[in-house]
Amino acid sequence: MVEVFSVLFCRQGKATFENLARYSKYNELTFRRGFSKYFDWLGFNVQFIDWSSGVFIGVVDCSFVGKSGKKTYGLDKFWSGSVGKAVKGLEVSVVGCINVNLKQTFVLEASQTPAGLATKDEKGYSRVDFYMEQWLDCLPSLAPIVYFVADGFYAKEKMFSAFQKAGKHLITKLRLDAALYYLWDEPRKKGQRGPSRKYAGKVSFSQVSSWQYVGQDQKYPYLEVYSQRLYSKHYQRTLLVVLVRNTKTNQYILLASADLTQNARQIVEYYQLRFQPEFIFRDAKQFMGLTQCQARDQDKLDFHLNLSLSAVNLARVALQEDKSYANSMNAFIRRQTNLHIARLIYEQLSPATSFDLMQDNSLNLQFWPNKAA
Repeated sequence: MVEVFSVLFCRQGKATFENLARYSKYNELTFRRGFSKYFDWLGFNVQFIDWSSGVFIGVVDCSFVGKSGKKTYGLDKFWSGSVGKAVKGLEVSVVGCINVNLKQTFVLEASQTPAGLATKDEKGYSRVDFYMEQWLDCLPSLAPIVYFVADGFYAKEKMFSAFQKAGKHLITKLRLDAALYYLWDEPRKKGQRGPSRKYAGKVSFSQVSSWQYVGQDQKYPYLEVYSQRLYSKHYQRTLLVVLVRNTKTNQYILLASADLTQNARQIVEYYQLRFQPEFIFRDAKQFMGLTQCQARDQDKLDFHLNLSLSAVNLARVALQEDKSYANSMNAFIRRQTNLHIARLIYEQLSPATSFDLMQDNSLNLQFWPNKAA
């Protein structure tokens, strides 16, 4: 694994088996065989987390991975945000965590979404069931995390129920036309017959006079935050709903939390962090070869997807510890390539010659040619 990560960092070009072998002491066949073996990625990535360094929230998200080939496992039509529609390829589902204090994100486990699963929840075993099972498998390693954030696709009744059963809370986004109802809180009248009323009318989001005004968003002052406890017949539960209105465009979004005692500002803050995994996907695709797997079978694809995302975790730790990288992933990759070239040069010199590769004056090769961050 040390060799695999080292080669992935220093290689130039695509992260195919043949190209990795060019930068390694192992041949292409060794890489092919190694990628088919099991590795505990969840246990590996959890080691990066210091639970005492701040408050952590969980995150569940997916990313589209372009791929072709009739024999490729999991090939199906998945949503691609870059083109704005479902296209043929692969999808990687990720469970991660975010340090709220440091705004630091780690991917913990990645699974490839199988092909042929129903996209609508009411048609048997669906993609939502697959995502839920993945999260439940990771749950024993995420004991300190209470809140999980996910986009509106995960706003399903079975997801809310699964989180509630596990003692966790889901924060997600609702439809703009969500059918929500005010709760009836009037006391029963003397001599009243029959059950008490449950609802006090359907919510109209154009009227927020009955909502609790929380104030302006701390990060974006032009956003006004309102909150209200509302009942959803669709989800069969009462939710703490937060309406965030943009005073510039007069548009709004609806956020919901299953924790009725949670602070409304905290819901907004946590959901704003939901976009952080997108930077992980970006770095994995640009620098760690997430979309360049040469294999087609399930085991090798799973290994490659987890390897690329875990490599971003390793690189980000290195960026934090060494400020000379200027927090640039490009600078990190270039440095690793330069060090690899330096070692190749020094290996051709006389055995009596000694150099310290980490010294700045050692040909200054590790810093050349570095791009400015």
